[in-house]
Formats: sequence, structure tokens, C-alpha cells
Amino acid sequence: MPPPPVPGLPITPVEFDGMTVTPYVNQSTGRLAYSIRATSMRAPRTAAPAKHAPAGKDIAA
Repeated sequence: MPPPPVPGLPITPVEFDGMTVTPYVNQSTGRLAYSIRATSMRAPRTAAPAKHAPAGKDIAA
């Protein structure tokens, strides 16, 4: 079941689990097409605060 709409957004954000993409040739057009499937759909998780990397020479090259 999809999550309820988020007020103020034009689309409802969701997360998909178990995504698979299967390429195939469309028999009627001869073009490459894709079948995209997911095992489940859920409301997005809240993001954790980003940790800042150290500046300057401390960053690994």
C-alpha cells in the first residue's frame, strides 16, 4: 500500500526495495525496452544528519 500524500509536494516520495531491471527487445517495434520491478514500496526513511569530512590534507587521495 503506498504511503499517504505529503502536503505541499507535487508527487509522493517513496522508496522501493528489491529493484530489478530486465532489458528486452520489444517484438512489435524492434526497440530495446526495460521491465522495472520492485518487491516492495514504502514511505521514505528520514535522513540522518550529514557528517562533514575533514578539510585539506586529511582527505585521502
